[in-house]
Amino acid sequence: MHPAPSGVQPQNPPAHLWSIRFLDAELPEFKGGGLAWDSDGTPPDPFVRLRIDGRVVWESPVQKDTRHPVWNITLPRSIYVPPGANFRLELWDDDAASADPAGVLLRSGLPETALPNAVTHLNLDNLAVVTVTISDAAVFKGVGIEFEQRSDALVVLQVEPFSPAARAGIKPGERIVAIGSSRVEALGPARAASDLSMGADRGSTLTVMDGNGKEREATLDRDFLWLTM
Repeated sequence: MHPAPSGVQPQNPPAHLWSIRFLDAELPEFKGGGLAWDSDGTPPDPFVRLRIDGRVVWESPVQKDTRHPVWNITLPRSIYVPPGANFRLELWDDDAASADPAGVLLRSGLPETALPNAVTHLNLDNLAVVTVTISDAAVFKGVGIEFEQRSDALVVLQVEPFSPAARAGIKPGERIVAIGSSRVEALGPARAASDLSMGADRGSTLTVMDGNGKEREATLDRDFLWLTM
């Protein structure tokens, strides 16, 4: 797996897949009820947490004693946010004993103000603002399989959803027993792993065995790979 060449423009990129960069935030002077953020009068220790359909996909580092935290961090993978997805952005104040909620933004799908390739200010329910940029998802070349080497097979542990492997119907738990006309047993694990890594570039046909020992052929396309969180 490696980044696609600079400037590449995929013909049919997946819909609703985005790269997101968290720039900074601005918190109000007081938290709910007009109370001070911390009992000793110091500013909050904010961090943000992103949930999609209830699952935590990313949490930022904590910024100490500030109402104006700066992260400037791009998520390491893209996020998939179809129109019906539950998009929940949470702002928290970190304390020694616990974390206190400092604001929430909840939307169905990507927030309507989050325009591609523009700086977007997301208004939370406590008057806090989180600033982000949304852009096209990063593009890679590769097969999209995490596997374990065996003497006679490459055992599939994980498949990236937007990958040649996923589009070929390969699933976790299956065993790749041949690449092209060569059996993994004859190639050896190291050579088989190397040949598989080039499978998407070559449009290789893999022989895949399911849990019942039934074999089928799965042909990898030469299209791109998108990594998601």
